Order: sequence, then C-alpha cells, then structure tokens
Amino acid sequence: NIVTPDQSLSYDVDEVAMPGQLGDFGVLPGHTPLFAGLRTGTMWYRQGNEKHLLAVSVGFAEVLPDRVTVLIRGPPSRSG
Repeated sequence: NIVTPDQSLSYDVDEVAMPGQLGDFGVLPGHTPLFAGLRTGTMWYRQGNEKHLLAVSVGFAEVLPDRVTVLIRGPPSRSG
C-alpha cells in the first residue's frame, strides 16, 4: 500500500525495495516487522517477472509479514 495525503494505492507484489534513510532495503513475504524512515529516491516492486520503478518522496514504511505500507508526502511517479 502507498498512502499520500490525497490518495491510497494498493498493489499485490512479490518483492519490494525502498530508499531507507540509512540505506536501501528489500522486503520479501514473511519479513520481520519494522518501521523505517524513507528518503526521496526510487523504490521498486516486482510482480512475477515484471519489475516496476516508482519515484517517491520522504516518508515512512511499515513492514509487516504480509504487508508493506508506505506513507509519503506526495504521489509516486513512474520512474525509468
């Protein structure tokens, strides 16, 4: 899930990677729960064999074993 002040988007994905404040990190199903700050940069998610890139702004990510919620200031935009 990607949540901004104006919209909420949901994707079913197999893997996601985000630009964390302390470095990029990836998440697979079953990941240990964590809460992380995000910096402006590019995140990507994989659906099967297809990889999609999104430019995101500063925000936060909540990672749970079955879901990732990304809270950002503005809407994500397609990248690459």
